[in-house]
Amino acid sequence: MYDALAKWWKAQRPAQAKALYGGERRHRIALRRLKVTYAWLPPFEGASRTTPNRLEVVFSRHSKAVIEQAGTTLNVDVAAGGFYVVGPEPTTLLKVPEFSDTLEMYPDMALLKAAAEENGQSDFVLRSTLGKDSSPRLVPDGTMLALAHVLRQACLGQRILSPVEASTLEHLLAAHAVGATASWRGDGKLSPASLKRVLDLIEDEIGRPLTLDQLASEACLSAFHFARSFKRSTGVAPHRYVLARKVERAKQQLMTTDRTVGEIATSLGFENLHHFRRQFHAQLGILPGALREVTGVSIRET
Repeated sequence: MYDALAKWWKAQRPAQAKALYGGERRHRIALRRLKVTYAWLPPFEGASRTTPNRLEVVFSRHSKAVIEQAGTTLNVDVAAGGFYVVGPEPTTLLKVPEFSDTLEMYPDMALLKAAAEENGQSDFVLRSTLGKDSSPRLVPDGTMLALAHVLRQACLGQRILSPVEASTLEHLLAAHAVGATASWRGDGKLSPASLKRVLDLIEDEIGRPLTLDQLASEACLSAFHFARSFKRSTGVAPHRYVLARKVERAKQQLMTTDRTVGEIATSLGFENLHHFRRQFHAQLGILPGALREVTGVSIRET
């Protein structure tokens, strides 16, 4: 019976992979005060008008994306994990030469306005971060990136959010979106500067076996207080964030290099190939080799 079940599951994998990543795909969830769409898009050129009043994390790296904003064509350089805000004026996507995956977050505007009022802001309006620069660069925002990893898992059906967890994520997102820089004081969160140092360390040392003590030292806290403060700041525990970033780095390498799955897993410090594949599937709902197959990326043998 076990062999039959294993064969059945193996037979389902191609269909599952295609359902998640075979061509243009959008996976959505609706929380009480936040709607989220995880979009996986093949290379694109045309004119696709987007929805206003959204926060967006771009997981993939793009050096030559083209967007139209308020009648102006922008040549956008997107760092992996880049974040931007679209206000009342929608944008039009004109060109992305590579596969792209983004997390679009549409918070309830009443929630944002309430968070802004608590922070001493009146008449809050969600403003675009693209500005007037014709060649903007989108860079990661650590808090939004951490939230995006959790929400992407939820969109892909890899994680079920409890009502408390969902509400916590909504409030973290709202406070961060309105620029509530004082929100961390007195509630156990890391300061923005400390959080940035920790997240930068994780990105710089992603291939090494980082410890909780190392991360805590960067924030000048004990390991216990750091772990608690990090989760209050980002909505995710430190070890889960590090793991998510490792998987994301692996996904980038799978899509842009001919390194084998085993080489990628080793370079990112995974214990073994089985552990890597299991964690990759837990984050993205697909095995690494299947992602390459369904997207047509040529590789050497694993």
